[in-house]
Amino acid sequence: MSETKYGIIFRSSDDVDSGKDPYVEKFEKAGINCQVISVLNFEFINLTDLKSKLSKSELYSGIIFSSPRCVKAVSMAADDITKWENHRIFVVGEKTGKLVETDLGLRTEGGSSGNAKALAEYILKQDINKPLLLPCGNLSRETLSKTLNDGGIKFDRIVVYTTITNPNVESNIKEVFDKLKIRYILYFSPSAVNVTFPIFTKLGLDLDLIKWAAIGPTTESELLKHSVQVTIVAESPTPEHFAAALERSL
Repeated sequence: MSETKYGIIFRSSDDVDSGKDPYVEKFEKAGINCQVISVLNFEFINLTDLKSKLSKSELYSGIIFSSPRCVKAVSMAADDITKWENHRIFVVGEKTGKLVETDLGLRTEGGSSGNAKALAEYILKQDINKPLLLPCGNLSRETLSKTLNDGGIKFDRIVVYTTITNPNVESNIKEVFDKLKIRYILYFSPSAVNVTFPIFTKLGLDLDLIKWAAIGPTTESELLKHSVQVTIVAESPTPEHFAAALERSL
């Protein structure tokens, strides 16, 4: 009988819910049992300033939503989101796009681009004559804003949430590694990579047999800085694309 394979999925707290995690399901179909560990928590900030900007929709060509947290911030701050119905609404990833459509009732575009750089390149091909409102987190990468800036697209960037490390992440990692022989680790963000690798070192964990996985190229780049071989990278941040990448690695 073959040995049971175990893995860890490092996600943010707002990605962990009571329902069945679709990424856990994809691992299970490949014969891998996964534990989900919440790495990051979030606090919303500058919502009054965001509210003011949202009330002046006539000054903008549209909004860029780079994460589900940005959608939630706008949902919390907006008095009348219908002012944006005739604006361009760009999103990074299909999950963020679905949230915008269900929570805000706005039509979106660019979701299939899958990552910030690809979305920025898509935006550069559009006819944009006013700035784009860009809510973001305090640890957001400069990829999107730099590409837009280099391409001559004006944007109004506002930080709407801060990222905080889950205080239980170290004890949760220790507990899982003490009980199970972990062979797969999937990351959803560069921030989670930066939080967990110092913990691995502190705990003296043996990582030689780990197969490393990233939800996209930005997270992959952060993993590579830690001198590990990333064998599983989803072409787009969806369970289906991840499953395809996982299958190729087996």
